[in-house]
Amino acid sequence: MHLVAYAIAAALYLAASVRYTMRFARAHPGATVLVAIIVYAAVASHLLGVGLYWASYGEPPLVGLGPSLASLALLVGLAIAGLARFSSARPLGLFLAPVATLLLAVALIVGIEPTGSVLAFRGTWLVIHISAGFIGYAGWLVSAAAALMYLLQFRQLKHKQLGAVFEFFPPLETLDKLAEWALITGFCTLTLAIAIGWAWTIRFEGGFRWSDAKVIWGVLAWLAMLLAIWIRFSRVRTPRQAAAWNVVGFAVVFVAYLVARMIIPETQFFL
Repeated sequence: MHLVAYAIAAALYLAASVRYTMRFARAHPGATVLVAIIVYAAVASHLLGVGLYWASYGEPPLVGLGPSLASLALLVGLAIAGLARFSSARPLGLFLAPVATLLLAVALIVGIEPTGSVLAFRGTWLVIHISAGFIGYAGWLVSAAAALMYLLQFRQLKHKQLGAVFEFFPPLETLDKLAEWALITGFCTLTLAIAIGWAWTIRFEGGFRWSDAKVIWGVLAWLAMLLAIWIRFSRVRTPRQAAAWNVVGFAVVFVAYLVARMIIPETQFFL
């Protein structure tokens, strides 16, 4: 039953993506309340899927590629739903809704079910550790999306091309603030996730296993986010430069993840 709920959520995210795209293509300002309603319905179905999964397997969908992607998609969906409450921020769903659709679609394809692996790190702290990490990555995704929209609109304004981008996207100041707060939120929660993982391994295993793929990638992501924050608050950088570094940093970490997934055993990853 949980797969049905997940599939309905994916279909609704897709419907929201289509609606966003249609309004953007027609150069209509912002996004309507209808989009928000579709997103809310998608998140509700998504949450139902999580609940059914948890009831069926006795654990939250956090470990394994399928469950992890589904949970990450939920966080993106919650971000869209939160932004949908504010008309000025609602258009950010133009980029985020397709991401939620893709993540959940891939999760359904690979299978949303437990891996059966026995993990040394278990219990409540594992749930907090992984959840905080996912919130960190989702926060950075939202920040990177806002930064990308900032760059696209800045370019349009610079060349005095006041088309669909100018009509649909939020103001530059709004995008800059969204990118800033999402980046800070993502950095703080990812720091919490790394701190919990570090404390657990120090207590029970004597220290980090630096050969562990998820440790390397997590630290790389944390350092990249730290650099993006330093650049953002550096007085010698403009908001446009901060946005550019934000997008580039996220892209580098994402590509690094794809490479790692291809060459490192599945058992070394939660996501």
